[in-house]
Amino acid sequence: MRAQAAAALVEFALVWPIALLIVFATVEAAVWSAEAYAARAASLAGARAGSIAGGTSVVASEVARRTLSAGLVGVEAVVWCPGERRPAPAVWVCAVDLGPAIEVDVGGSAPTLVPLVAGGGLPLHARVVMQKERFSA
Repeated sequence: MRAQAAAALVEFALVWPIALLIVFATVEAAVWSAEAYAARAASLAGARAGSIAGGTSVVASEVARRTLSAGLVGVEAVVWCPGERRPAPAVWVCAVDLGPAIEVDVGGSAPTLVPLVAGGGLPLHARVVMQKERFSA
């Protein structure tokens, strides 16, 4: 009887970390999926705001930033475009007026809930290009 209890304790000690890893990985995947969806929805909302008559890239980036910030956990989105001199923030939004269209990019990396690697994060990227509205008489 004592040998069975010891064997069960050893089995539990071996299986418990694996079960915990599976639970943490599942939660992390769910959070990352939600944040990736938020990035796509934010870039689409920004592109819609910038493509209406009178819309600008400034309006598009601010709408995307506000939309994205509501869906992120532990980080705030910042208006920043690749190529700027200042360092890249963790999560950024960039809107560019292409003339007949507007492009909204969301990028960066969201922090992990269980940091396994120092400085690591979950990659986020979404890009939407939308034609601007034109009215003809």
